[in-house]
Amino acid sequence: MDTEQNSFLRGILEDYSNEPDCEFEPIFTDDRIINLFNYFKIPGKGGDEFRLKYDGDARYYHLLLNDPHLALYADTIISFYTPYKEMLKRTTGVIYHKCNKPFDELIEKRNEPGFKEVNDQFAMFIDLYFTAGNYLLLPERKMNNDRYQCSEDRIDKSLTECFPGGELSKYFGNSNGEQLGNIEKWVEEQRLEMLFEGEKIEKTKIIPFNKANPFASYKTMTDEELCEFLDGAVKFIGQRNAVLGVNS
Repeated sequence: MDTEQNSFLRGILEDYSNEPDCEFEPIFTDDRIINLFNYFKIPGKGGDEFRLKYDGDARYYHLLLNDPHLALYADTIISFYTPYKEMLKRTTGVIYHKCNKPFDELIEKRNEPGFKEVNDQFAMFIDLYFTAGNYLLLPERKMNNDRYQCSEDRIDKSLTECFPGGELSKYFGNSNGEQLGNIEKWVEEQRLEMLFEGEKIEKTKIIPFNKANPFASYKTMTDEELCEFLDGAVKFIGQRNAVLGVNS
């Protein structure tokens, strides 16, 4: 079935295959794992123009808004590879660092014991990964790197860091009052209200994906908590797609 997400990802891979210095042939297939890791194989080089074409978040907003400057403020709401790597380490005993470009090996081993179990666990998340519900615009482009450092690119933890005193609060103004006002405006613009109890945009109202152990790092989560986080991520992205009027 050629879903909206499949068409979007197919477009990325097909465009890259037409690059004059294309490093591999990223053929779109019926296998979600092959397609995902072919996407990750696209080298991160070429500057802003390259990112607008081949980074899913920036490409999505560039196509939607036709504004290349604003599209570069894009980010992924919940990144795939960090929790995937952690769960894969627990089932295979091997750490597949993204910087080592393990994607051909991950494609080759996708149906082997350990790998298949993890891939099956992440199947629903992968099916939502390239949808509008998993993208947002940051208030400042520089926030992208800081967001990963303090929250592993997970939206529930990111929100805690946006409020006064948090690592990301500096991107919302100088005073507490200014930060609180800008956070509320940003949350509403990005349709993130559902992550707050009663949609009251307050730090104490943030709904974590892990109930008993909120905002823990992936490494310190139990296996059950990793699964709980994954379920929460799938539910949230699906809900946000519905709010945005997107079929997921």
